[in-house]
Amino acid sequence: MYIIPGEFEEFISAACNRQQFIVSWLKKRGIEAPVISMNGNNHIYVKFPLRQYNPIYKIKTVIAHYDRVSGSPGANDNSAAVFSMLEWACKLYDSFECHNIRLIFTDGEERGEEGVNQQGAYDLAQLFKNLNIVNDDIFVFDCMGRGDIPVISKIKFPKNVSPQFLKQYEQLEKKAEKLLSQANNGKWFKVSSDYSDNISFLVNGIPAVAISLLPSVEVESASQGCRVRTWEYLHTAKDNLETLWPESFELTQKILILLAKARFIIE
Repeated sequence: MYIIPGEFEEFISAACNRQQFIVSWLKKRGIEAPVISMNGNNHIYVKFPLRQYNPIYKIKTVIAHYDRVSGSPGANDNSAAVFSMLEWACKLYDSFECHNIRLIFTDGEERGEEGVNQQGAYDLAQLFKNLNIVNDDIFVFDCMGRGDIPVISKIKFPKNVSPQFLKQYEQLEKKAEKLLSQANNGKWFKVSSDYSDNISFLVNGIPAVAISLLPSVEVESASQGCRVRTWEYLHTAKDNLETLWPESFELTQKILILLAKARFIIE
């Protein structure tokens, strides 16, 4: 059974400088993580050795936001995903010959409530677009600390979305579905939920799928559009260590390891 380490409690403490924590945590383990500052948001890019990339396969961009709402520990939103990815980054750096992972911890996701163009990842998505980085498979992980069922956020696209974009998104979503099915014995679900950093990429014409976790007892209610306990905790003081499930961290690691091993050939 996974034991949530004491460092996680430090990470969700009110006094924690979360950007500094992430960069320092990785540096102590020999991993460089430069900060990309964009319009007041500080995104963190994890650098892996070039030998761990193979140009015949697609890049898999993996994103988790590290900012949180003021007054909330942010244990599930989104500290659990971030901490899982920190541990995963060490495994990738030390063990994997080739993974083609581009890992970014984003800032300013919570500002999306003020409009998608205020979200920190919006400028990042525009940078991707300007640099013509539009063919990555982008996986956004948010709220991974509570639950035993992987969930894909259901997206309702406007009617004027191009058929080509829809096809690209559907192909990406199928990859995510297969990944979650492998990680959890075929048990996964698709529900409508609050958007995450994926929305910033979607509105810039870049497919991105959002993944989270929910307890199995809450999935049916969530699929019917009802707010569930896990979501009610978000952005409140109740989003704390006591509401997390250690087994959710184990499931998240399974998903991430399978994603690292996946090989998607460039078409």
